[in-house]
Amino acid sequence: MQVYPAADFSLACEDIMKLFSPLRVVALLALLLPFLPIQATAQTAAAPAKYVMMISSGAMPTAGMGLHLAITAAKSGRSVDIVLAASGLDLGRKGAGNGPVFPTYGVDGPAMLAQAMAAGARVSACRTCLLNQGIDIADMIDGIAKINALNVFDLAEAADVVLSFGAPDAGTGISFDAVPATVAPEAAPEEESVICDPTTDKDGCM
Repeated sequence: MQVYPAADFSLACEDIMKLFSPLRVVALLALLLPFLPIQATAQTAAAPAKYVMMISSGAMPTAGMGLHLAITAAKSGRSVDIVLAASGLDLGRKGAGNGPVFPTYGVDGPAMLAQAMAAGARVSACRTCLLNQGIDIADMIDGIAKINALNVFDLAEAADVVLSFGAPDAGTGISFDAVPATVAPEAAPEEESVICDPTTDKDGCM
């Protein structure tokens, strides 16, 4: 170790500065770089928020508000699943084009559902509701799939937000004159149990 007298303090400073010359600093960083923690600057894109819209009313403006939010969410890049149940099925039935319109859009339920699907939303119809109302999935507009109870639970559990739009049914104002009458399934005899067994019902009791 070199010792400098007080008078030569400036020389000591010069020697210290030589130790930190640009080339030496670069060489030192190159040696230390493999051992330094590096934080990635590129951020992984977050998965889109998942929304489930349960629509159990076919009456406007309740159903229309649900569809409006679904369309808005889908257009903004969010993941959207629409589940139609009870009289909400009326929104997606073929021949429902003469039903009431949602003022904000000026179109009816089927047209709003079509807009939602065009924006990327998925639309499903409750299987039990279809059976109870004697509606076949073929009676629904293109793009709508059947969904059973277990699948509804799966959607709800995986969702970030579940919104429900329903109201006591007071009539939807929708006429289905253009749809051929569907024969309802025969009722089970009173003495037989109609309780579903999820271990044997391949459709999941819905």
